[in-house]
Amino acid sequence: MEDIKQVPSFLIKLYEILESEQAAICWNKEGTTFLIQDIGQLTDQILPLNFKHRNFQSFLRQLNMYGFKKLKNKQGKNEFVHQYFRKGIKNNLLKIKRRNQEDIKQSLKTLTKEFQSESYLHEHEKMRKQLMFMQSEQQRILYEIRFQMNYNQKLQRETQDIIDKINQIKNYSVSKLNKLILIIQKLPQDAQISKMVLLKDKIQRKLETIEIDNIQVKDISFDKQESNSYYDANLTGVRSPAGYSPKSK
Repeated sequence: MEDIKQVPSFLIKLYEILESEQAAICWNKEGTTFLIQDIGQLTDQILPLNFKHRNFQSFLRQLNMYGFKKLKNKQGKNEFVHQYFRKGIKNNLLKIKRRNQEDIKQSLKTLTKEFQSESYLHEHEKMRKQLMFMQSEQQRILYEIRFQMNYNQKLQRETQDIIDKINQIKNYSVSKLNKLILIIQKLPQDAQISKMVLLKDKIQRKLETIEIDNIQVKDISFDKQESNSYYDANLTGVRSPAGYSPKSK
């Protein structure tokens, strides 16, 4: 145990971290390699607490300095191996030596390229998902716009149909009233006076009804109440207001 003090502090701390209760890095099942499970937790918590920095690249340089090699992990995790770095065999740390500067530079260059490539692929996938989401949102918004435009056009058509029908009823009423005036004019003088008084009241009520109908067009709901309208076969399908029959005098 006295010899273990000769082991570089980086290796001792790395071994102790792997033996501690945390989720950032861990041994594999066999205890022959270790994996980085959560880079964020490693740089935010583990590195500052044990190595007084948050630099992941610096952590990689130290691994490379002592001959750790990065493996290709099937789950996409960062996995490292060293022939003397084993779970439960702490004395093997004495066999791990620093590499010479030339080997360190070459290995670090290769390792940096690998991580840059992985980082690029991760960012590319992230941007691709964001783009797909934006395209989906754009399609949804376009669909809603088209739906609203069609609905507005339908409302305009229905409103215009109601206005046209009210104008037809108005024209029909005026035509009928004109015929009544002609009939009254053919009556004797006394009868005309009596009929004119009645006609005046009737015309006034009819014009008030037409005026109310015109005002209500602005707030009309498009639920047609067909049961409250009167149909006259002699008027080519023109419908008159409820309660009014063109046959009545």
